[in-house]
Amino acid sequence: MKTKRRIRLTGLLCLTMLTVFLAAAAAAQTSLPDVGLITKLSGDVCFSNEAEKKEPAKVQAFMKVRRGDRLKLPEAGLLTLLYFASGRQESWKGPGTIIAGDTESATAAGQQPPSPPEVKLLPLKASRQMGGAPPVLTPADFGKSGIIQTMAPTCPAPEKAAAPMPRTYEAQRKIKEAEKLYQELKKGAAADDVTPELYLFGVLAEYKQFPEMVKMIDAMLEKRPGDAALKNLRASVRAQAAGGK
Repeated sequence: MKTKRRIRLTGLLCLTMLTVFLAAAAAAQTSLPDVGLITKLSGDVCFSNEAEKKEPAKVQAFMKVRRGDRLKLPEAGLLTLLYFASGRQESWKGPGTIIAGDTESATAAGQQPPSPPEVKLLPLKASRQMGGAPPVLTPADFGKSGIIQTMAPTCPAPEKAAAPMPRTYEAQRKIKEAEKLYQELKKGAAADDVTPELYLFGVLAEYKQFPEMVKMIDAMLEKRPGDAALKNLRASVRAQAAGGK
């Protein structure tokens, strides 16, 4: 009897594990990939995604964009969208609606098309680095479409940031390479384009170099004084540094 019961329990456990696995696999298949990042925003731009079946929401600064996102720009609305896989950086002016693809945007059928975008191509090494959220940041630091998570600190920002983590040889090599590419990106960037700083910030975040991360945010604030999202990000980085994360 005990043997039969053990067999039944084992079978039930396997069935439960299989159900969880299949559910997770189905969720992974239906989740939409992040394809780009909003690096500049002006005006009340809204987005929606038919696959998510949610009401349209307001686009946030530094929000990640998913494949199939419909971005509606109002009159005088502006946004710059960087695609991770192609390095294509598009600057759009409203009014009009665009749809995010894997490597570039398309105009929405039946909707007012915006003016053709200004397009720049960034090195793939830079755009792909920006494709993954730095592990040092909390989920609330960078927004994702369909969730609308803004850069907001999770605890009060300390006055003094913690010391950076010791750099390994690999970290030193990668940061040095990133700093070189950062200087190259700066040469072709507009006065208010923070993409070069976002790139180096991501590399520094990978190795939890908090003081230098704050310097990068300060550099972005010099380009965009008073930017609330950047101020919140600086507070969040300082808070995480103080927590030793």
